[in-house]
Amino acid sequence: MGHLKPGEHLKERDLSEKMGISTTPIKEAIRVLSYEGLVDSIPRKGNFVSEFVDTSIEEILMLRAKLEGFSTRLATKKMTEEEINSLKKYIDIMEECLSNNDLDRLTEANSNFHNKIRSSTRNPLIYNMLKNVIQFDHSFRKRALSYDKEVELGVKEHRLIYEAIKERDSDLAEERIVKHIERTAINVLKNLDDNGSKNQDE
Repeated sequence: MGHLKPGEHLKERDLSEKMGISTTPIKEAIRVLSYEGLVDSIPRKGNFVSEFVDTSIEEILMLRAKLEGFSTRLATKKMTEEEINSLKKYIDIMEECLSNNDLDRLTEANSNFHNKIRSSTRNPLIYNMLKNVIQFDHSFRKRALSYDKEVELGVKEHRLIYEAIKERDSDLAEERIVKHIERTAINVLKNLDDNGSKNQDE
């Protein structure tokens, strides 16, 4: 994400060489992205990054925020004390990794934190809806954790979310996780735009 611009021609052979894989998974990925509306497949011309890709990304991230908010509301009411304690353990790991600059372990703890909340809804429908959205924005979340200020602020926000859940305040827990995801989306999209403009100027 952020490496290919809207309207850019997707050449399977070039992509396979850059990624070090065969063209077979590239073809399948392009097919899926075309179905999702992120790639325009034009007969006899080729495949191109959709002109609406930025809007699509933003909309998907906003959808994720709302779904995560509702799942957190449900989880706050349903979580056992043991499950709530596990959230604190993940935050402790994130804070430790923040001081040690261990981004890989922090990313894992971040994912585990959110997954614990989702599974605690005990609602397969919501869980599966979120699973589909999360698979799509995986690269975005990875990009978010590449910005130092974003990582530090994100860890603080996770603790605030945990505290609201611990107090069984479903309204506050929902509000905090929605704000966390929406703020992250806005900041990272802005960084992508700024970096894109900078690269064009250079």
